[in-house]
Amino acid sequence: MFELPRPVVKTRDLLNLRAYKTSELLEYDDKFVLYPTKEKDGKHLKYVVWILKETRVVGIALLRDLAGKMEENDAQRGMLVGGSRFTPAGKKYAKAARIELVEGGYASFDLFEHELVPKHWIASDEEITMVLTHYKITKSQLPRIANDDPAVKVLGALPGQVLRIERDSLTSGTSYYYRLVN
Repeated sequence: MFELPRPVVKTRDLLNLRAYKTSELLEYDDKFVLYPTKEKDGKHLKYVVWILKETRVVGIALLRDLAGKMEENDAQRGMLVGGSRFTPAGKKYAKAARIELVEGGYASFDLFEHELVPKHWIASDEEITMVLTHYKITKSQLPRIANDDPAVKVLGALPGQVLRIERDSLTSGTSYYYRLVN
């Protein structure tokens, strides 16, 4: 049985956390390629993900190639996994081109596998509406969570989105908390 490399598995897990569906994995000489998609507000959102087989310094040339592939596939976002280091020009270009950069093959520590970290999700629009209606508040009145919070970074949540946090307690059972990313 063929076993997928760890960075590929971790990337698919991360995309699943973000509610993207990946149907196929393409393998080339130097990289793996994924084209995950998701449906949101009646729109079809697409990603182009490149996972480098060997870590290396990533410059602007490789990121331009990825941006070209994003344009070719009408993808709104991109992700490059496997750079040992990203050049300053590459980082600036990636930000402008909406390409997420992930160093190496991911950290050895998985945030959401730790027993003290509760489950986090990006809440759906219907769920947010239900919570705001129930408590008779506006979205801006929700408690905040910083956009540099590790959970926000892992999920790829953007400012203005709402996270649902599920906490389990022996005394009160399961509780849900909502936080506005700022």
